[in-house]
Amino acid sequence: TAMKYSIEAWIYDPIAKEILLLKVKTGQCSFWQPITGGIESDESPEAACIREIFEETGLEIELTKLLKISHHTVVVDEDLTILKTLFLVKTKQKDIHISDEHIDFMWTEVKNVPDILYWQSNQETFQKILEKLR
Repeated sequence: TAMKYSIEAWIYDPIAKEILLLKVKTGQCSFWQPITGGIESDESPEAACIREIFEETGLEIELTKLLKISHHTVVVDEDLTILKTLFLVKTKQKDIHISDEHIDFMWTEVKNVPDILYWQSNQETFQKILEKLR
């Protein structure tokens, strides 16, 4: 079984109490999700998180702003397991510049997030994030 390492970052604006979600389009399907990305072989999860946030949103986040929540394992199929390191990032910066990887973004109230998320794994990780927001 191949093991893939990735990060998932949830960006939270503590003033407006909103979460940033990005919209992905693959083929006919489009869906909302947090920031995700693979960890390169020479990277720490923290370095990967900062890089992915910058690539996907244009936000420059300092290492001290990363709150590491936990790990979350997603078994994709018998050939692939993804080990995600979850981060919560609090920022008041709202000026987002998405990459070609996404077609849209939105800031949404925390209570709306579960209704918007498409993937079960994101629902599960969001619950872990929520515990830190209470």
